[in-house]
Amino acid sequence: MRALSRIAAVAVAGTALYFAGIVNSIILTHPGRGGVGVVVFAIAVAMTLLLLALAGTGRDDAVTPMPGRSWFLRGVWGFVCVMALVGFGWLVDMPRQHSLDWTPYHNDAIALNECAARLVLQDRDPYTDLDVFACYGALGIGPDRTTPLSRGAFAAVAIYPTDDQLDQVWDQRANGIGSNDEFVWRPSYPALSFLALLPMVALGWDTNYLYVACLLVAMALVVARSPRTLRPFVLTALLGASSLAAFTVGGSSDLLYALPLVIAWMYRERKWAGVSLGIALATKQIAWFFAPFWIIAVFTERGWRAAARQLAIAAGVFTATNLPFIVHDAHGWVAGIVTPVMEPMFARGAGLVFLFTNGGLPLLPVFAYSALEAIAGIICLVIAWRTRRSSPELGAVLAIVPLFFAWRSLFSYFFLLPLFAMAAIARMPLGQLAFERARKLGVLTIFAAPSRS
Repeated sequence: MRALSRIAAVAVAGTALYFAGIVNSIILTHPGRGGVGVVVFAIAVAMTLLLLALAGTGRDDAVTPMPGRSWFLRGVWGFVCVMALVGFGWLVDMPRQHSLDWTPYHNDAIALNECAARLVLQDRDPYTDLDVFACYGALGIGPDRTTPLSRGAFAAVAIYPTDDQLDQVWDQRANGIGSNDEFVWRPSYPALSFLALLPMVALGWDTNYLYVACLLVAMALVVARSPRTLRPFVLTALLGASSLAAFTVGGSSDLLYALPLVIAWMYRERKWAGVSLGIALATKQIAWFFAPFWIIAVFTERGWRAAARQLAIAAGVFTATNLPFIVHDAHGWVAGIVTPVMEPMFARGAGLVFLFTNGGLPLLPVFAYSALEAIAGIICLVIAWRTRRSSPELGAVLAIVPLFFAWRSLFSYFFLLPLFAMAAIARMPLGQLAFERARKLGVLTIFAAPSRS
């Protein structure tokens, strides 16, 4: 029954991320509130749980007896079922998620991609032509949903501009007073991040429904890939990992890269897997962190020729989808793509840096966090390589661990980790869960017990 422990661990990690995300949002909105250490600790614990859930090959875990008492596992699954109802509630209540300052454009990733898609429909290049002030004016939102930069009027700001500072400088720039040095104005993601939105934008539909649809499809694919008798438990755990539903409904364009990445990871033995990876890479840079771990896994299972071929396919997809913008204005495209690493952004996030921006510790120079991130990245790659046969699925979580130490470690980097971990578990050779053994163990699921067969 070790399979049930793996699946439950993913759900518990998702719950930890759920509460960490809520507290993180409260503190960022109301600086000075307590709980910074709890957020950082909860994310670290969640990643640790996910790595433990992916350790080993999982072979025949569904039929392997578990040491210890069964009451603990029963209790954990009871908790998972409660949190599954919470996750389900978020999905059902999506049309009514209207807070006092509600808007479909929860952050600049959603807003700028929406405006970029509109420009493409007008046969214009968003990497060169997007006007962030006209864009936000048309969408009815303000500077609180931008990414400010540490230069110009904000050059002397130590941690992060206040709302009053943002509003003052925004009003000046919007009225033509001074040049915009303070706000990211161009799309900072590869082209598929907004090309995928074209049908929704052309029809005038809320793109957040597309993001939720991507999550539901990804969850359905993970369940379908799982052993038949474990599917009720997998689905319960995916809902129980409440961070997935809550922060997708709350507004996240990350699902555009997450869906193809899940497909690429679960079906990496297929000849077309490189296409799915290429779509993820062409959507958002965070998918790039997964590429080396995916290549290690493909190399281990299929050899270096297959790995090189799949990487070439992925690179081809990336190039084909971005080529029109590269040809039109290569400098503008490169400037957009490298914005996250080249522009002087303020330290921000829910990872280690949160202790320094909101926890009272003195903020270190940016290179200190970059060095920690690089060291963590090397260590994670070494671990993935050395355990490529004994724990081939670890890369699904190891890929994101370095970002925990980054200068910008936004919570959006972490909330999808349970989905990636469950996708990795789904492809493990867990075997089938025996009905009698499961009934004796008394593990709960909100859907059904394993079928008799």
